[in-house]
Amino acid sequence: MISLTLIATLAALGVVGGFFAGLLGFGGGVMMFPLLYYIPPLLGLSRLDAKIVAAVVISQVFFSTIIGGMAHLRRRRVHRRLVLGAGPASAIGSFAGAVLSERVSEDLLLTLFGIITVLVMGMMFLPAPDQAQENLSREQLGISLLPLVVCSLAAGIVVGLLGAGNFVFVPLLIYVLKVPTRIAIGSSLFIAMMNTASGFLGKLVTGQIPLLLASSVVIGAALGALVGEKLHGKLPAQALRKIYALMVALIAARVWMTILGFDT
Repeated sequence: MISLTLIATLAALGVVGGFFAGLLGFGGGVMMFPLLYYIPPLLGLSRLDAKIVAAVVISQVFFSTIIGGMAHLRRRRVHRRLVLGAGPASAIGSFAGAVLSERVSEDLLLTLFGIITVLVMGMMFLPAPDQAQENLSREQLGISLLPLVVCSLAAGIVVGLLGAGNFVFVPLLIYVLKVPTRIAIGSSLFIAMMNTASGFLGKLVTGQIPLLLASSVVIGAALGALVGEKLHGKLPAQALRKIYALMVALIAARVWMTILGFDT
């Protein structure tokens, strides 16, 4: 039986994940996965299975990206050609990953999450964008579609498996494809919206989504996303990149403690 305490806890955690979705533009999954997996046991509640966590997370990310993405679109932080190149490819991969996730073990999902966080941290060590890159307008920005599509397809598969993975897109766009930070953040939310829609559908049709738990997280995340997007416009691009890097590093450290057997 699902307790009111668990529902309230998940809603509060949803606020946190949604806030970072609006602030940093990754959908919130990279934050929500460890929050939902680790925090309930610390509060005396039962630990949720990683597959349940993945299903709840992809539900939260889908609705958070709709809210956050539309807010960034209104402020002209979304590059349409970039979104149309990456979105469909990642959506195809996400649906395939979501269907496949039903047959994947919990240990493999957690290990995959840990590997992805390390890859993202590696991208953070690439040269930071200079002022010329940051000053590029949407009209001046050129996009190499082939590498974008290939990377987006692979990232989409990860999103479908884990419910998280869109946090890959922000460093990919900034450090590899040389997209200005704010446009990368706004565009990644629309990419996340497209791939989590198909991933959400894949988990829904295979009966993996616990509707009550997912709904409580989604409601909290919707509120958090609005607050995060408002704060986004008040912070410099350099501060946003540093917050992003620190957050991924902390999450990676915590996940690898579990993978290597140091979990308490």
